[in-house]
Amino acid sequence: MKSPKAVWVGIAALAPYILMKTYWAFGGNAGRPAGDLGAGMRADGAPEALVWLEQHGIDFTVLGALVGVLLLTALARPWGERLPRWALLVPGWAGALLAPYGFATLIASAVGFTVGDTEGWSPWVGYVGGLAFAGLGLSLALCTRSYQRRTRPPAVLAHS
Repeated sequence: MKSPKAVWVGIAALAPYILMKTYWAFGGNAGRPAGDLGAGMRADGAPEALVWLEQHGIDFTVLGALVGVLLLTALARPWGERLPRWALLVPGWAGALLAPYGFATLIASAVGFTVGDTEGWSPWVGYVGGLAFAGLGLSLALCTRSYQRRTRPPAVLAHS
């Protein structure tokens, strides 16, 4: 799969996730447990910055998804080649590790595991999240591999 197609696959996989989280940010409750998720995050020991974001309708995972879209785009577009090579390869390969997590989430959802350890999560939330992480991770792997090949420095011949 060519990089531009992989970018669109990644964006398509993330779209339902971003829409779901945006719906929740505007007060929707379908699929999630009742109550204050920010308070639950605080009780579980989440950093205060993440709790603050949640309480202000900003889900940090959506911010991460948007960063993923930007990274995918940088890996596939010529302007990304002007950035330091390591600045895209390191997060690209690290982000590719989301693929196994996403596929495991899809499998866990299919056999009845729910999201987190809280009652009230709908099973479809796991499918939406699993699809997003698997799609983003797979797309990052493909785009990072392509970028790595395109930007490989020329070989230096050793003198004998």
